[in-house]
Amino acid sequence: MTISPLRVLLALAISTVTATTTVTVAYASPPTFRAAAAAPCARGETEGRGKSSVDSGEIRYTETTKFDAARKHAQKVWTAGSALAKVKIEPDSAFTVNDLEWRDYRKKDGHGGYREQRPATAATDYIYLNTYYLEPPGEWSEEKFQRSVAAHELGHALGLCHKTQQVFSLMWTAVADPPVEKPSDVDKANYKKIWG
Repeated sequence: MTISPLRVLLALAISTVTATTTVTVAYASPPTFRAAAAAPCARGETEGRGKSSVDSGEIRYTETTKFDAARKHAQKVWTAGSALAKVKIEPDSAFTVNDLEWRDYRKKDGHGGYREQRPATAATDYIYLNTYYLEPPGEWSEEKFQRSVAAHELGHALGLCHKTQQVFSLMWTAVADPPVEKPSDVDKANYKKIWG
């Protein structure tokens, strides 16, 4: 079988045109995400600066808790990044007013902890962490639960209220399993609504 030079040239021309043809692919534009919106309080609650332990843009605290690692975690997650930098959380000193005190209590009451706000001028508010549940063999004695409870209570000291299960939040009314250990985008939006 003989192949004519014309056929070879024609085959080369077709393959060259085919090889140099470009395909244009249109990619979808990246999705745009809306920032999380602040969520309303659980029924019957309110939030705001007047519900906080903040004094002159800061919370000065003392602590006598067995859960110091959880307290440090709570402080870290509520001051991380520019979104949460409006309120300073620092230890009390001889030259400052004590705004908040961390303490422990022991009671079978179904709560990992609670915050007590004392409305008098220059009064110290309290965060109580419940050793009944947070110490072994308690139901929430794992570190992740201790951290969640401490961060939740510090959220109250920052003026945040409880949130319903309709939104993902550290400020749910009950301890979740797995626990939420840091402010969610909704919590950050509520913080911003209060503190700017």
